[in-house]
Amino acid sequence: MAVHIIEQSIIPKHIGSSLCEDGLFVNENFIAVIDGVTSKGNLTWPESPGGCPGNMTSGCYAKEVLLDALSTMPSGIDGAGAMDYLNESLARACRSRRSILEDRPEERLQAVLILYSISRREVWAFGDCQCLIGGLHHQQVKAIDSLLSQVRSLYIQTELLSGRTEASLSSHDTGREYILPLLRRQLLFANEDSDYGYDVLNGFPIHSNRVIIHTVPPHSRLVLASDGYPVLKETLAESEAALKELIQKDPLCFRENKSTKGLVKGNDSFDDRTYIRFDTL
Repeated sequence: MAVHIIEQSIIPKHIGSSLCEDGLFVNENFIAVIDGVTSKGNLTWPESPGGCPGNMTSGCYAKEVLLDALSTMPSGIDGAGAMDYLNESLARACRSRRSILEDRPEERLQAVLILYSISRREVWAFGDCQCLIGGLHHQQVKAIDSLLSQVRSLYIQTELLSGRTEASLSSHDTGREYILPLLRRQLLFANEDSDYGYDVLNGFPIHSNRVIIHTVPPHSRLVLASDGYPVLKETLAESEAALKELIQKDPLCFRENKSTKGLVKGNDSFDDRTYIRFDTL
């Protein structure tokens, strides 16, 4: 393999959980981090006994489908072709439920990912995963997530002014409840040409030409990660330390790390997180 892997990690937000929505893929052709979108619906997957074991969330099942698709994806494929290939795998996985998903976008299989093509020496990003290339940080931030994070922050602050405590809100996040209808409606903007549009693999038509491509020079150090790391550092230990510091300062994620969700009581973090660091040869 024309890379040297230094360290890698997948940590679910709930320690011991088997339903992590993040995924990590490594073979002789590709290195990829997948982030299944947190489910906003009620359907569990797969729908038939012949599928993967257990009742998965849509984000978890999307991750499993994409991990399988990456194992068969042609090594010489380009970035746009890869997004079409992966998106088609999701379309096949949800074919029997397509009529339901057309009317209920909150139930769709959705994921974003970032991957390194070893043969092309390119990083391909579709959605809001992130990377460091030679220490330079790259990430696409969804405008609609930034807006709803601000709205949730505003609502939580009104709750605190009304007498609620941060401890009670960690058990019952009314800020998340307040924006949940908009989080479901935001799915209407998936892969749309709009100020609030955003790119996501979901088994429905996408703009594969909008894949972000970064050319990687030889002998570069790369870090690929999901957005479970709000501050991405050059090492896993440093990234974990920065995350823990933010969790201590702002566990509800409404001040220094404004987000559409905070730390749920009993969880290790506010989101699943995946990290891999490697050198290209």
